[in-house]
Parts: sequence; structure tokens; C-alpha cells
Amino acid sequence: MRAWVLVLFLALGVWAQENPASPPPDLPPEVFAIARELRCPVCQGESAAESNSGVAAEMRRLIAEMLQEGKTEEEIKAFFVDRYGEWILYEPPRRGVTLWVWVLPVLGLALLGLGLFTYFRPKKPLPPELLEEAERRLKEPPA
Repeated sequence: MRAWVLVLFLALGVWAQENPASPPPDLPPEVFAIARELRCPVCQGESAAESNSGVAAEMRRLIAEMLQEGKTEEEIKAFFVDRYGEWILYEPPRRGVTLWVWVLPVLGLALLGLGLFTYFRPKKPLPPELLEEAERRLKEPPA
């Protein structure tokens, strides 16, 4: 019975997850792909591709315009970084302070694994001489 309850909760968790956003029919996939990597400056936690704000719509229009001019994805991202700063990127470059955001969790997990390994590894048995001495002391009456 407990196993079925666990399976039910796991299934509900999978079912409740949000589906990844798909491009609207009127938005070209190239524009959607780039806009999804940029934050909406006025929305909390939404990309420029998913937001319905006027600023996000303008960003998508600019992206489409730049793509028609022949600009690359990196040039378009650089344009928005110049305008808004690195904050606008959903995945900022891995350098400086943001490098630590990527490195520290890995180091923490490695240290945790090392600590668990040293704690749970089999201990070396005591030498027989020490065991015999301890048994002899236990058998002697207290003085």
C-alpha cells in the first residue's frame, strides 16, 4: 500500500510539472530561441519569448529585425547586454563571480561525498595485542 502511495505522489509530481514553452504560431522559431535566452526586463521570472509585456514584444521585434539584417545570435545577445547588462541573459557567462555559482555546488557535493566515504568506510581492526590486553583488563577484578 505504501509503495502505491509513493508511486501516486511521484506520478502527480511529474504530471504537475510545467510543459516547456513552445513558440507561438506567429513567432519564427529563430526569434523564439533567442528571446527564450533573454529575460524580460519588466516581468518577474519570464523570458522575453514567454512574456506578454510591451517591452518583451519590442525585444522580439528587434530580434526579428536583426536576424533579417543578417546578425548572428551572439551579436544580438551582445546588443541586449550592452543595453541592459549581463543580467538580461538567463545563463550569464561563466567568469568572475558567476563562475563561483557554477563551481561551488560541485565542490560542495565532492566534499560531501568525500566526508561520507571517510565516515562509512570499513575501519581497520585493532591489533590482536590490544584486544588481548583489553580482554585481560576486563576479566581482572577491580583493585
